[in-house]
Amino acid sequence: MLKIAWCVLLLSSPVLLAQSQWRGAHRDGIVESFTPPATWPERPTQVWTVNVGSGHSSPVVLGSRVFVFSRLGEQEAMTAYDIATGKQIWRQSYDAPYQLNPAATGHGKGPKSTPVIDRGRIFALGIGGILSGFDAASGRVLLWRQDFRADFKTTSPDFGASVSPLVDGDHVIAHAG
Repeated sequence: MLKIAWCVLLLSSPVLLAQSQWRGAHRDGIVESFTPPATWPERPTQVWTVNVGSGHSSPVVLGSRVFVFSRLGEQEAMTAYDIATGKQIWRQSYDAPYQLNPAATGHGKGPKSTPVIDRGRIFALGIGGILSGFDAASGRVLLWRQDFRADFKTTSPDFGASVSPLVDGDHVIAHAG
């Protein structure tokens, strides 16, 4: 079971506000609004820790919430936590059967793709090719959930879907496998 630990150093850093998707707001690794502190602490202070499940997805932040996409048993889950306290605000989970390729057993069955946040919505691509859209405030599933497994003509892609979705205007783009 993976844990997420939140530290005071991160909480006080404006860099998090711009990191709404993999590699930042423009997907280029640059955070324009970040001003480094005059001095860095020797080590951050841990504020909270919570078990989140398994996977390789990075947490994303919007306002006072941190969102984690992970695997819990045979389900994938998007969970929102209060960034100051670590208290769970909501969780949406769905059945996500996935058959590991024997060559990939060391990676586990958790999602590999980092979600993207856009205009109060979170889009996530699960390891088995299920693309979901969530409302960031309530956690409810938006208008659709697309299961691409039928396109693979199997139960899942051989080594798991691992490309993070991106949003371009009103379009969600995801390479499912």
